[in-house]
Amino acid sequence: MLKERLIKYEDLIPCKAAFIDAKTPGSDLKDNYSIIGGGVSESTHQKVNLSEKHGFCIGAAGQPPRVKNSPHSHFTAEVFMVYSSHWRFYWNNDEKSEIILHPGDIISLPTNMFRGFENVGDEYGMIFSILGHDDAGGGVEWLPRVIEEAQGHGLVLLENGKLVDTTIGETVPEGMKPMPALTKEQLEKFDQYTVEEMSKHVGFVGNYKASTSKNLPKLSSESIRWIDVLGPQDSKAYNFAVKQGDPNGDGFNVFALQCDSQGATGKYSRDEEEVLLVHRGEFEIYCSYKGEELKATLKNGDIFTFPKGATRSIEAKTYGLAYFVVGTDYPNNPKIL
Repeated sequence: MLKERLIKYEDLIPCKAAFIDAKTPGSDLKDNYSIIGGGVSESTHQKVNLSEKHGFCIGAAGQPPRVKNSPHSHFTAEVFMVYSSHWRFYWNNDEKSEIILHPGDIISLPTNMFRGFENVGDEYGMIFSILGHDDAGGGVEWLPRVIEEAQGHGLVLLENGKLVDTTIGETVPEGMKPMPALTKEQLEKFDQYTVEEMSKHVGFVGNYKASTSKNLPKLSSESIRWIDVLGPQDSKAYNFAVKQGDPNGDGFNVFALQCDSQGATGKYSRDEEEVLLVHRGEFEIYCSYKGEELKATLKNGDIFTFPKGATRSIEAKTYGLAYFVVGTDYPNNPKIL
């Protein structure tokens, strides 16, 4: 049912022990959310709002001020959209390269590179994430110090990538061993990026420019505009501002709809999954699919995922910004209806 594809911000369900560092002092107050798809949570207790496979996963991290997410690496794309507060992203094996991002900004973190992030604002902060593919490549790799620091705090990461929480009575299954720390030789195989190299993977909301593509759905006025945010740099249809983090392709593109006041798109459909995430503002959506119709109003942090082939339109009711995650690296042009 279409109404089940609407996920309100207040209905997000956090997991307090999704990863091995969840009880380590300095990282023990963070929340992890799996919103669409299972993501890469190491915990069997992680709740998922919508488990339907999209070819990518949508999640989020929530953290109080000065709380960190420890350095780790992924096998597939990891993209973050800053929703609230201010965030320091840092990377490389030595954790010394960094950048500060603010609400609306986006960063695509390359595969085979250690990264972490910290809420450096003065309020509880949220960042939404997009992970490539349905299984995100098989898990997470951690810097050795993260596994060492987790020892004695009750969480054990097994060699199969699953987490055991001994503080709630769980035990290591017979025959299973803890995940070994990466060796020096293994660590040397991870990529190192300069700040300049990483800048190509960052999009600042204040620098966004209106898309010049004629393939995107028509808009009602000049007060509303499409933005080519993230996708293949060799795209012939769009001029993406942010470089993908996975050299093999992220498995999705990101667009945005930015409005100065009221405005609307015409009706259109897509062959791929399309997820709408409201950063700020109020957007009214219309969706028609297999004889069912839905009209709904989305506000800050709300999400709706349009089924493949559904007829849709979006109307901005206020000043605002909404992100759109579209499946595949080279999606077909939307069908204008």
